Amino acid sequence: MKKLIIASVAILMALTACVKDGVYPYASFSGLENTIAYNENDAVTVSVKASALMTINEINLVYTVNQGEPQVVAMTLDGKKYKGTIPAQAMDAVVEYYVEAKTDGAVSKSAVATYTVGVIPIDFTPLKLNEINGNDKFIEIVNTGSKDIEMKGVYIQKDGNTKWTAAEGTTLKAGKFLLLYSSDVTATGGAHEGYAAELTFSGGLSAKKAVHVELFDPKGNSLSDFNLTNLLKSQAPASYGVNADGNWYYQDATPGAKNTDGTDVVFE
Repeated sequence: MKKLIIASVAILMALTACVKDGVYPYASFSGLENTIAYNENDAVTVSVKASALMTINEINLVYTVNQGEPQVVAMTLDGKKYKGTIPAQAMDAVVEYYVEAKTDGAVSKSAVATYTVGVIPIDFTPLKLNEINGNDKFIEIVNTGSKDIEMKGVYIQKDGNTKWTAAEGTTLKAGKFLLLYSSDVTATGGAHEGYAAELTFSGGLSAKKAVHVELFDPKGNSLSDFNLTNLLKSQAPASYGVNADGNWYYQDATPGAKNTDGTDVVFE
């Protein structure tokens, strides 16, 4: 009986260790943002939300100035966000930064963000997903604002994996559409004439499967989110598109043009 009890305890300890070892150790980040450096007198406060299944032992702000040596600033929890301050820098200095979180099991890094002292940051919030088509395999973005937007660093994730990042010089004019085709299409010459290679997202897109497509600004803030978890049809007849009411409907495909409102809602 004594041997049995010892063996049972050993098994329990082993199972406990397995559960502990199996906990996902990485942290996730959201809401990364910074105050504006209007001139050389302005220090910049960076804030971010960070969470993990394990205790975050340390969280730091790592930054470089004009591609110099990395500098590290400890961040502190202020309400629901961690905050850290980058000292004032010279006019026109280019500052890049990211947040690094450490748990017992891993080191996690946020997306890299950048700002230039004296330059007012771009407002990316008018950029929205407008149409998603798994038959012709394209994703359409619309600029709903009144100003042209330089999109460098804006990116798209499909099912949690980054599939496309806007290159320098990618500008979406006010009220216009940006059409991205799958590499499955461009590899076979299926995109329209004059299609630019830098507007290709990697991997495919299916009209028969649930899919999560999300648009992010360069700092990792979500701009638009299409998350289809329940299929109402065995296959989308054409596109998923945004109606005038702001909700997603099954629509006729209108790549690169204004949507035609559908009557069959995908989800609200």
